[in-house]
Amino acid sequence: MKHYLFIIALLFTNFVNAQRYDLGNSFYPNSREFKLIGISSATGVKSYKYIRPITDYMFGRKIGDIIIGEKYGRVVTTVYNLIPLKEDVGVPQSIVNLVQSALPFPLALVGDVYGVNIDNESISLSRSKNALTFYKDRIMYFSSVKKSLLNN
Repeated sequence: MKHYLFIIALLFTNFVNAQRYDLGNSFYPNSREFKLIGISSATGVKSYKYIRPITDYMFGRKIGDIIIGEKYGRVVTTVYNLIPLKEDVGVPQSIVNLVQSALPFPLALVGDVYGVNIDNESISLSRSKNALTFYKDRIMYFSSVKKSLLNN
């Protein structure tokens, strides 16, 4: 799966390495760049919000927020909240197509969420307005390792 996430990362446009976090990478946040926003009581995963200015784009959309989940010094979840264009309805097909082109299996559409589970990792795309988007209308790209791996 890591190979597929790397390919997806290559699809990002104008993406600076300082603001790119891939599942499994080492991650040791510092207070100049990250704010601790929560710790899961079920898994012990610590969630951090990137607090420096974000000027980068992903899938042709400006990144509004980045949330990173960390356990044992590794990235175990990523959330990239993309600011939709005025004409965007739901998750734009162009974004779905870019993500799909990097995956060996089709994204399933369940309700309003596109997603796929491959081995021990999951990817989802959704148009959301919830706690993970800080209650702003966003296109959310979410990736995570399997929950059962986090329970150890």
